[in-house]
Amino acid sequence: MKLNLESILFRKFKEGDYSAFNQIFSKYYQPLFLFARKFVEEDLAKDFVQDCFYELWKNRKRIELKTTLSAYLFSIVKNRCYKHFEKERFRAGKLSEIEFQLKQEEISYFLHSEKSILEFEIRDRIQNTLEKLPPKCAQIFHDSRFNGLSNKEIAQKYDLSIKTVEKHISKALKIFHKEFKDLNFSCFLLILKNN
Repeated sequence: MKLNLESILFRKFKEGDYSAFNQIFSKYYQPLFLFARKFVEEDLAKDFVQDCFYELWKNRKRIELKTTLSAYLFSIVKNRCYKHFEKERFRAGKLSEIEFQLKQEEISYFLHSEKSILEFEIRDRIQNTLEKLPPKCAQIFHDSRFNGLSNKEIAQKYDLSIKTVEKHISKALKIFHKEFKDLNFSCFLLILKNN
């Protein structure tokens, strides 16, 4: 069975490959920061994400992923937020028990909803798949699915026939179908439409 790129990257990272760590950092820093920023002020969000990557590097040899890497990283940041709220609760009674529970539920909602891990992961996979397409095919598919242009508008934009545009879109869909075979394809098309 062919290993996907993230598995290869993670294996290299576990072996101490610092460039693999940098790639993981570049890929996940912003989504993790935006997630933490929903709950805490900017400086704390940065600290929590930096702590997350420090912990990841420090424990790299012992980490055994039971889910995806993104789910693992989001869990670390989520736990940092929980600990922060726990401290706040006991520091001069800043957070009441009810406020603390609401904060925990809010974090859990974002962590487990389609607007968090799954969405970030699927966006990454879509971007990686787009990069595998020939440049013209990727541009046409992007205009069709993400910019909402009709085949006629795309044909005019690139001075192509509508038939050629349709061929490019069909080729892209076949590649996406192959890359996302683990998802229900109609569900995937809905995600594409809403991105």
